[in-house]
Amino acid sequence: MRGVASSAELRAATDAARAGGAGVGFVPTMGALHAGHRAVLAAEGVDLAFLPGEEEMWPSPPEVRLRVGGLGDRLEGLVRPGHLDGVATVVAKLLHLVGPGRAYFGQKDAQQLAVVRRMAADLAFPNQIVACPTVREPNGLAISSRNTYLSPRERRMATALYRSLQAGQAVFMAGERDPAVVETATRDLLEAAPGVAPDYVALVEPAGFEPAKQAEPGHVLAAAARVGRTRLIDNVILG
Repeated sequence: MRGVASSAELRAATDAARAGGAGVGFVPTMGALHAGHRAVLAAEGVDLAFLPGEEEMWPSPPEVRLRVGGLGDRLEGLVRPGHLDGVATVVAKLLHLVGPGRAYFGQKDAQQLAVVRRMAADLAFPNQIVACPTVREPNGLAISSRNTYLSPRERRMATALYRSLQAGQAVFMAGERDPAVVETATRDLLEAAPGVAPDYVALVEPAGFEPAKQAEPGHVLAAAARVGRTRLIDNVILG
């Protein structure tokens, strides 16, 4: 695998690959290459890593940005106003630079994935957006660049996030279809966990992240919480 730092080098490499009959796949790391990404790199035999500096990506502050609608104002959008607008803008630029046939996004950031899918559909991007299952540590903690901020003790406490989501999943698998009951089963375990401060628990439909009217397979059960000073997010797909 080789790394390139400039857009010109990137275009030359991807153009050469396509000219040789190869397809181009793209795994954006959003600035943090962690073990979840490295597992994909190793398994898929990655040929090229685009490693631009800030000046390469943004030689001047952008005057034109994408604005995400209601999807960007829910859950993470409420906590981090404008964040998903930034995600859409950066991903749009990267897709333009790389020109992949397929782009791969982790399911852990489910709302981000939904934004990218909607952007690609609304703006007729030719790229196929592929969801990748969340990669987890043996204790269930979703692998994330944020985990580096956790102390060993906090990492153990943080496993409550996934365990709480599993509790909600178990209630659904037992036949419960009331979203409030599924959310309560998740929230109760999370609130009882020592050292964990819940932010939100929500059962939403996967396309627009609107509150689910009835729990159904494929719906996203999402949660966010603070462990120490670190804010973590996670989710499971019902069924």
